[in-house]
Amino acid sequence: MEFLALLVCAPAPVTAVTSDLHVTPNSLHISESFQGAPVTIAANIPKQSSAIVEIKGSEHDDHLLRQGRRAGLWMSVGEVTVRGAPSIYLLMSTPDLPSHSNIAGGWGYKALQKHMQFEGALPRQGADSLFDQFVKLKESEGLYGVFPKSLKLVGSSEDGSKVEGRLMLPSNIAPGNYHIVMSVLNNGKLVEQRSSDLHVDMQGLTGFLAALAYQHAMLYGLAAVMIAIITGFAIGFLLSSKGAH
Repeated sequence: MEFLALLVCAPAPVTAVTSDLHVTPNSLHISESFQGAPVTIAANIPKQSSAIVEIKGSEHDDHLLRQGRRAGLWMSVGEVTVRGAPSIYLLMSTPDLPSHSNIAGGWGYKALQKHMQFEGALPRQGADSLFDQFVKLKESEGLYGVFPKSLKLVGSSEDGSKVEGRLMLPSNIAPGNYHIVMSVLNNGKLVEQRSSDLHVDMQGLTGFLAALAYQHAMLYGLAAVMIAIITGFAIGFLLSSKGAH
Protein backbone atom coordinates (compact mmCIF):
# COMPACT_ATOMS: atom_id res chain seq x y z
CA MET A 1 0.00 0.00 0.00
CA GLU A 2 2.84 2.37 -0.84
CA PHE A 3 0.50 4.84 -2.52
CA LEU A 4 -1.62 5.17 0.62
CA ALA A 5 1.52 5.61 2.74
CA LEU A 6 2.57 8.52 0.56
CA LEU A 7 -0.82 10.13 1.01
CA VAL A 8 -0.54 9.88 4.79
CA CYS A 9 3.06 10.97 5.14
CA ALA A 10 3.05 13.85 2.69
CA PRO A 11 2.79 17.32 4.23
CA ALA A 12 -0.89 18.25 4.49
CA PRO A 13 -2.15 16.96 1.13
CA VAL A 14 -5.58 18.13 0.08
CA THR A 15 -7.89 16.22 -2.26
CA ALA A 16 -10.66 18.27 -3.79
CA VAL A 17 -12.79 18.72 -6.86
CA THR A 18 -11.46 21.97 -8.23
CA SER A 19 -12.11 24.29 -11.14
CA ASP A 20 -8.35 24.54 -11.61
CA LEU A 21 -8.30 21.10 -13.21
CA HIS A 22 -9.81 21.60 -16.66
CA VAL A 23 -10.93 18.50 -18.58
CA THR A 24 -12.08 19.06 -22.18
CA PRO A 25 -14.51 17.56 -22.97
CA ASN A 26 -15.88 16.42 -19.61
CA SER A 27 -18.46 14.15 -21.24
CA LEU A 28 -18.40 11.83 -24.24
CA HIS A 29 -21.25 10.31 -26.22
CA ILE A 30 -20.68 6.95 -27.89
CA SER A 31 -22.59 6.25 -31.09
CA GLU A 32 -22.25 3.70 -33.89
CA SER A 33 -19.53 5.77 -35.58
CA PHE A 34 -17.45 6.42 -32.43
CA GLN A 35 -13.73 5.91 -33.15
CA GLY A 36 -12.24 7.21 -29.91
CA ALA A 37 -11.82 10.80 -28.80
CA PRO A 38 -9.06 13.13 -27.56
CA VAL A 39 -9.23 14.54 -24.04
CA THR A 40 -7.22 17.59 -22.99
CA ILE A 41 -6.26 18.21 -19.36
CA ALA A 42 -4.90 21.57 -18.20
CA ALA A 43 -4.14 23.14 -14.82
CA ASN A 44 -2.03 25.73 -13.07
CA ILE A 45 0.51 24.40 -10.58
CA PRO A 46 2.97 26.18 -8.26
CA LYS A 47 6.40 26.96 -9.66
CA GLN A 48 9.08 24.28 -9.24
CA SER A 49 6.35 21.66 -8.79
CA SER A 50 5.73 18.43 -10.69
CA ALA A 51 2.42 16.90 -11.68
CA ILE A 52 0.97 13.46 -12.39
CA VAL A 53 -2.45 12.93 -13.95
CA GLU A 54 -4.25 9.58 -13.71
CA ILE A 55 -7.43 8.59 -15.52
CA LYS A 56 -9.06 5.58 -13.86
CA GLY A 57 -12.16 3.55 -14.57
CA SER A 58 -14.09 1.61 -11.95
CA GLU A 59 -12.53 -1.59 -10.63
CA HIS A 60 -13.97 -4.90 -11.75
CA ASP A 61 -13.06 -8.56 -12.17
CA ASP A 62 -11.48 -9.83 -15.39
CA HIS A 63 -11.75 -13.52 -16.29
CA LEU A 64 -8.99 -14.61 -18.66
CA LEU A 65 -7.76 -17.87 -20.13
CA ARG A 66 -4.06 -18.51 -19.52
CA GLN A 67 -2.15 -20.04 -22.43
CA GLY A 68 0.69 -22.52 -21.95
CA ARG A 69 2.67 -25.19 -23.76
CA ARG A 70 1.56 -28.78 -23.34
CA ALA A 71 3.29 -31.53 -25.35
CA GLY A 72 4.84 -28.86 -27.56
CA LEU A 73 1.50 -27.21 -28.35
CA TRP A 74 0.05 -23.89 -27.15
CA MET A 75 -3.31 -24.32 -25.48
CA SER A 76 -5.50 -23.00 -22.68
CA VAL A 77 -4.22 -24.30 -19.35
CA GLY A 78 -6.75 -22.71 -17.02
CA GLU A 79 -8.73 -19.63 -16.10
CA VAL A 80 -7.31 -16.70 -14.16
CA THR A 81 -9.45 -14.14 -12.34
CA VAL A 82 -7.97 -10.66 -12.00
CA ARG A 83 -9.46 -8.65 -9.15
CA GLY A 84 -9.13 -4.94 -8.44
CA ALA A 85 -8.07 -3.87 -11.92
CA PRO A 86 -9.48 -0.56 -13.19
CA SER A 87 -11.24 -0.75 -16.54
CA ILE A 88 -8.94 2.04 -17.76
CA TYR A 89 -5.64 3.30 -16.39
CA LEU A 90 -3.90 6.14 -18.21
CA LEU A 91 -1.13 8.26 -16.70
CA MET A 92 0.61 11.45 -17.78
CA SER A 93 3.45 13.28 -16.02
CA THR A 94 5.59 16.39 -16.35
CA PRO A 95 9.06 16.04 -17.92
CA ASP A 96 10.95 16.37 -14.62
CA LEU A 97 9.70 13.01 -13.30
CA PRO A 98 11.37 9.64 -14.03
CA SER A 99 10.40 8.20 -17.41
CA HIS A 100 9.43 4.69 -16.37
CA SER A 101 6.29 2.88 -15.23
CA ASN A 102 7.03 3.34 -11.51
CA ILE A 103 6.84 7.13 -11.62
CA ALA A 104 7.87 8.79 -8.35
CA GLY A 105 7.58 5.47 -6.51
CA GLY A 106 3.87 5.76 -5.76
CA TRP A 107 2.16 5.91 -9.14
CA GLY A 108 2.16 3.93 -12.34
CA TYR A 109 1.99 0.18 -12.87
CA LYS A 110 3.97 -0.79 -9.78
CA ALA A 111 1.51 1.05 -7.55
CA LEU A 112 -1.40 -0.39 -9.51
CA GLN A 113 -0.09 -3.92 -9.01
CA LYS A 114 -0.27 -3.56 -5.23
CA HIS A 115 -4.07 -3.25 -5.42
CA MET A 116 -4.64 -6.20 -7.76
CA GLN A 117 -5.03 -9.91 -7.04
CA PHE A 118 -4.71 -12.93 -9.32
CA GLU A 119 -6.59 -16.14 -8.58
CA GLY A 120 -6.96 -19.44 -10.36
CA ALA A 121 -4.48 -21.22 -12.62
CA LEU A 122 -1.36 -19.25 -11.67
CA PRO A 123 2.00 -20.12 -13.29
CA ARG A 124 4.87 -21.49 -11.23
CA GLN A 125 6.73 -18.19 -11.33
CA GLY A 126 3.79 -16.50 -9.58
CA ALA A 127 1.51 -13.58 -10.26
CA ASP A 128 4.24 -11.10 -11.28
CA SER A 129 4.55 -12.56 -14.75
CA LEU A 130 0.76 -12.57 -15.09
CA PHE A 131 0.62 -8.90 -14.18
CA ASP A 132 3.10 -8.04 -16.94
CA GLN A 133 1.06 -10.04 -19.47
CA PHE A 134 -2.16 -8.43 -18.24
CA VAL A 135 -0.72 -4.93 -18.71
CA LYS A 136 0.50 -5.77 -22.22
CA LEU A 137 -2.97 -7.06 -23.11
CA LYS A 138 -4.64 -3.87 -21.82
CA GLU A 139 -2.06 -1.69 -23.59
CA SER A 140 -2.77 -3.48 -26.88
CA GLU A 141 -6.45 -2.61 -26.38
CA GLY A 142 -5.58 1.04 -25.69
CA LEU A 143 -7.05 0.83 -22.18
CA TYR A 144 -3.77 1.13 -20.22
CA GLY A 145 -0.85 3.42 -20.82
CA VAL A 146 1.88 5.38 -19.01
CA PHE A 147 3.01 8.49 -20.86
CA PRO A 148 5.90 10.27 -19.13
CA LYS A 149 6.70 13.82 -20.22
CA SER A 150 3.27 14.16 -21.86
CA LEU A 151 2.23 17.00 -19.52
CA LYS A 152 3.85 20.01 -21.15
CA LEU A 153 4.67 23.43 -19.70
CA VAL A 154 2.65 25.84 -21.83
CA GLY A 155 2.97 29.04 -19.83
CA SER A 156 4.18 30.59 -16.61
CA SER A 157 3.58 33.62 -14.44
CA GLU A 158 4.49 34.90 -11.00
CA ASP A 159 1.77 32.72 -9.51
CA GLY A 160 2.87 29.46 -11.09
CA SER A 161 3.10 27.38 -14.24
CA LYS A 162 0.42 26.13 -16.60
CA VAL A 163 0.65 22.50 -17.73
CA GLU A 164 -1.38 20.78 -20.41
CA GLY A 165 -1.60 17.26 -21.80
CA ARG A 166 -3.66 15.43 -24.40
CA LEU A 167 -4.68 11.77 -24.48
CA MET A 168 -6.63 9.71 -26.99
CA LEU A 169 -9.35 7.65 -25.35
CA PRO A 170 -9.87 4.33 -27.16
CA SER A 171 -12.93 3.44 -29.24
CA ASN A 172 -13.68 0.49 -26.95
CA ILE A 173 -14.14 2.64 -23.82
CA ALA A 174 -17.17 1.49 -21.85
CA PRO A 175 -19.97 3.80 -20.65
CA GLY A 176 -19.53 5.03 -17.09
CA ASN A 177 -17.85 7.66 -14.92
CA TYR A 178 -14.07 7.98 -15.08
CA HIS A 179 -12.12 9.61 -12.27
CA ILE A 180 -9.32 12.02 -13.18
CA VAL A 181 -6.84 12.92 -10.44
CA MET A 182 -3.95 15.36 -10.66
CA SER A 183 -1.28 14.90 -7.99
CA VAL A 184 0.96 17.92 -7.41
CA LEU A 185 4.41 17.14 -6.00
CA ASN A 186 7.17 19.27 -4.56
CA ASN A 187 10.61 17.66 -4.21
CA GLY A 188 8.97 14.29 -4.85
CA LYS A 189 6.40 14.66 -2.04
CA LEU A 190 2.68 14.92 -2.53
CA VAL A 191 1.35 18.34 -1.50
CA GLU A 192 -2.03 18.51 -3.24
CA GLN A 193 -4.52 16.51 -5.27
CA ARG A 194 -7.22 17.79 -7.58
CA SER A 195 -9.94 15.69 -9.14
CA SER A 196 -12.59 15.80 -11.81
CA ASP A 197 -14.87 13.33 -13.56
CA LEU A 198 -15.37 12.32 -17.17
CA HIS A 199 -18.78 10.89 -18.05
CA VAL A 200 -19.20 8.51 -20.99
CA ASP A 201 -22.61 7.41 -22.23
CA MET A 202 -24.17 5.77 -25.28
CA GLN A 203 -26.49 7.41 -27.76
CA GLY A 204 -28.33 6.41 -30.92
CA LEU A 205 -29.03 2.76 -31.70
CA THR A 206 -26.07 1.66 -29.54
CA GLY A 207 -27.48 3.48 -26.52
CA PHE A 208 -31.00 2.21 -27.16
CA LEU A 209 -29.86 -1.42 -27.30
CA ALA A 210 -27.67 -1.01 -24.21
CA ALA A 211 -30.53 0.55 -22.22
CA LEU A 212 -32.87 -2.18 -23.43
CA ALA A 213 -30.43 -4.89 -22.35
CA TYR A 214 -30.02 -3.47 -18.83
CA GLN A 215 -33.55 -2.27 -18.14
CA HIS A 216 -35.68 -4.76 -20.10
CA ALA A 217 -33.64 -7.93 -20.45
CA MET A 218 -36.54 -10.11 -21.62
CA LEU A 219 -37.62 -7.64 -24.28
CA TYR A 220 -34.00 -7.30 -25.41
CA GLY A 221 -33.73 -11.08 -25.72
CA LEU A 222 -36.90 -11.25 -27.83
CA ALA A 223 -35.65 -8.40 -30.03
CA ALA A 224 -32.30 -10.15 -30.52
CA VAL A 225 -34.08 -13.36 -31.56
CA MET A 226 -36.34 -11.49 -34.01
CA ILE A 227 -33.36 -9.65 -35.53
CA ALA A 228 -31.49 -12.95 -35.95
CA ILE A 229 -34.52 -14.57 -37.62
CA ILE A 230 -35.08 -11.62 -39.96
CA THR A 231 -31.39 -11.49 -40.83
CA GLY A 232 -31.37 -15.22 -41.54
CA PHE A 233 -34.37 -14.93 -43.88
CA ALA A 234 -32.80 -11.94 -45.65
CA ILE A 235 -29.50 -13.75 -46.23
CA GLY A 236 -31.32 -16.87 -47.42
CA PHE A 237 -33.43 -14.83 -49.83
CA LEU A 238 -30.38 -13.07 -51.27
CA LEU A 239 -28.50 -16.34 -51.75
CA SER A 240 -31.46 -18.03 -53.40
CA SER A 241 -31.95 -15.03 -55.71
CA LYS A 242 -28.30 -15.22 -56.83
CA GLY A 243 -28.61 -18.95 -57.37
CA ALA A 244 -31.65 -18.44 -59.63
CA HIS A 245 -29.60 -16.36 -62.03
